[in-house]
Amino acid sequence: MPWREICPMDEKMRLVAAVLADEHSMSELCASLGVSRKTGYKWLLRYRAQGAAGLHELSRAPHRVPWAIAEAQAQAILALRYAHPSWGPRKLRAKLARRKPQESWPAPSTIGRVAAPPGVNSAAQAAPSCASHCDSAEGSAGCQ
Repeated sequence: MPWREICPMDEKMRLVAAVLADEHSMSELCASLGVSRKTGYKWLLRYRAQGAAGLHELSRAPHRVPWAIAEAQAQAILALRYAHPSWGPRKLRAKLARRKPQESWPAPSTIGRVAAPPGVNSAAQAAPSCASHCDSAEGSAGCQ
């Protein structure tokens, strides 16, 4: 038996059309489509408010990112980092907090991510290269 191709938009329209035509109850229609009544009512409300366009899938991306830092803070972190390249994220955060105690500064891990030079991958730097620990006489046979 071949698989039946189902278009989600068609299924939503079928549910809405059947509800508006009073063919069956919402519970029966939702059970036949394998969705909850809550979802069925959500589709119906969106159809009534926006028409067929309201039945399209909505973006699940957040409207705002609560953990994002302000541009001014990022600039302050980078300015201090360029002035003192040997300082780590914890020291940068401590100095920034002392300079502007009224601001809420991000965690040291976030400061480290912002202050890292572009293209630096800490995981790649942490792993030693093959040439540093293999005997050149063995060649690549000694590396695994």
